[in-house]
Amino acid sequence: MPHVTMEYAIMVPILILQVVLMPLAASWMIDVWVTRRRETGLLDVASHMSSTINQLYFSLNRDEVAAGTTLQSANVPSFIESIPYVATASDQKIENSTIIDLHLEFMGVDVTANARVTLGPNVLWNPSTFVSNATTAGIQVVKLSNGTLSFSFV
Repeated sequence: MPHVTMEYAIMVPILILQVVLMPLAASWMIDVWVTRRRETGLLDVASHMSSTINQLYFSLNRDEVAAGTTLQSANVPSFIESIPYVATASDQKIENSTIIDLHLEFMGVDVTANARVTLGPNVLWNPSTFVSNATTAGIQVVKLSNGTLSFSFV
């Protein structure tokens, strides 16, 4: 004859663990998946922006191009999963090059992405902030008469 008490002693804790642990594990996995998906979207935007900056540099860093101002729209989405984001950049001079470090982050969500662009020594980065949902979001380059290219977000 089976011992009913012994079966309950074994099965009830297992059932309780399944009821509690399965939803917690599923919730944790979904949170990780959503965060990684948002990071990937932000990394795509960072890569696109760094590529745009690189192309602007190579297009304007020629003797045939006269001094003046160039404005390039960013051509990136205004929202990623209905969340706006901001981008900032800083420059650092290393030997005969300038490195631009882009930092993107969501507004109100703790997800960030970074990208780096290496350009020539005649580049300056003006402190500025790119706001994705702004109507005039873009990249501005001012070419000075001495050949210096001054980049900034608008």
